[in-house]
Amino acid sequence: MPEPSIYDYLAKKDVSELTISQLNSATKLTNLDPVNIEFWQGVITLNRVLSDSRTYGNGLPIPEASEIAVQPCPPSESVTFQPSGSEVWAIQGIQIVAASGTPVMEIQLYNGSELVIMHSGTSSTSAASFFPTNFNLSITNSVYLAVRNTDGSNAVNVSVAYNKVSL
Repeated sequence: MPEPSIYDYLAKKDVSELTISQLNSATKLTNLDPVNIEFWQGVITLNRVLSDSRTYGNGLPIPEASEIAVQPCPPSESVTFQPSGSEVWAIQGIQIVAASGTPVMEIQLYNGSELVIMHSGTSSTSAASFFPTNFNLSITNSVYLAVRNTDGSNAVNVSVAYNKVSL
């Protein structure tokens, strides 16, 4: 009886549905031996398909996929910026503009239940800008950006500039 292929393990999924976690999980189901050469050729092919179809050459941002997203945030509320699926966003800058007064906010990394506060405080003007160029801030579908308006009376607009680096 022939050995199952990687395609058998992945149940004929579309490339758009395939995740690297699924590919890694399927590879644990076989041994490294000469009998499985065809299996590992499939794994290498699928890994290359994932890499080539979801990223731009040399890890650069995908030019036509970068954006500035803007969301209003009412007093004492939060907004989130969350990539879909397997996307990875490299955050280039965050700007928070108060409708009146000065913005008072928390910038957080959030996974849906736990959070890490990256910045907390106020600004001396009606706009606060944060440019994380001194460190890499990338977000994914499982750990994403949240901005909490800690002011109880003033609304803010939150703008986030990002480069998509993986689809």
